[in-house]
Amino acid sequence: MKPESEFYPKGDGLQSWCKDCCREHGRLRNGTTGEYRTPIHKETQVRPLPLFTIKNESNMNYVTENITPAKAQQYLQTSEGNRPISKPTVHSYADTMKKGGWLLNGMCIIFDSDGHLIDGHHRLLGVIEAGIPVRFDVCRGITADAFTTYDCGRHRTIGQLLAMQGTKHYNLVGSIVSANEMLVKRGKLQANTARGGHVGQGKQTNAEKYEQYRRDPEGFDATAVVIVRLLSRCRIMQGSWAGGIYYYLTHTGGYTEAEVLPFFEALFSVDTSEIAVADMLRKAITKATMSGKKLLPETMWALTAKAWNYYVEGVTPKFLRFQPNQEELPTLKTKE
Repeated sequence: MKPESEFYPKGDGLQSWCKDCCREHGRLRNGTTGEYRTPIHKETQVRPLPLFTIKNESNMNYVTENITPAKAQQYLQTSEGNRPISKPTVHSYADTMKKGGWLLNGMCIIFDSDGHLIDGHHRLLGVIEAGIPVRFDVCRGITADAFTTYDCGRHRTIGQLLAMQGTKHYNLVGSIVSANEMLVKRGKLQANTARGGHVGQGKQTNAEKYEQYRRDPEGFDATAVVIVRLLSRCRIMQGSWAGGIYYYLTHTGGYTEAEVLPFFEALFSVDTSEIAVADMLRKAITKATMSGKKLLPETMWALTAKAWNYYVEGVTPKFLRFQPNQEELPTLKTKE
């Protein structure tokens, strides 16, 4: 076998006889092995088509900016009006920013073609409250008419985020995460915990809720399984409330599941149980429902907390009631 240098001599490339031979047969020969291969020409390679093409037919332009509180104030001054500001939303954004949890996600601070701020007011106010610079994607050049199309999308819940990660019972798990967080911070539950959120200055973002879930996915998932089983027997209480209380007591309150589960088994029973105070709570809820007057969230919470506290104290009261004008809202008794 001839060495490669004889097929591919320095300087002139292929020798004329080898070059002609290869052209004739449409292939190249390896000087070491003597094998032929078909040459691959760049102009004949099949290139994959792009999945999509971004067309910028207007004067819009996109940049990423590090927006300081001073710059945020300047941008806000260009606004010609906005919907009423939600202070809890601003507080929530600022809290996330101070914790370093604000990430670039493609949602822009938007200016119209005249330089007026038309979207991003709450985020910029959050920067001012946080007192630190934050990176944002910024879009300029939007037509003023586009303003009417903003904020028309459906809000993504923590349950939907968990569903995207393959979590079973995702809506219930999401509401349990929210209810537990409310109990940790406030010591009580309120009306809209069932939808995985709550109002007020301490409102959590979905990112914060998801981070809480990631700290103990097995615990939240296991709690959801217990609550689903109980709900299949009797829907005496919202799954979010039952799950939030159950998780809080077994993970923050210092109780074991063996101590907590009997109370919930009795509460969700269709028959009289051995735990009288749980029966009293179930009857109070059932009576209000059958009369067409559901218990107010405040009353529901008070009766539930009282029933649990009686249970752990080993006390059976003569009656279970709450007088809102005369009593303060109770909290759950814990070991810690």
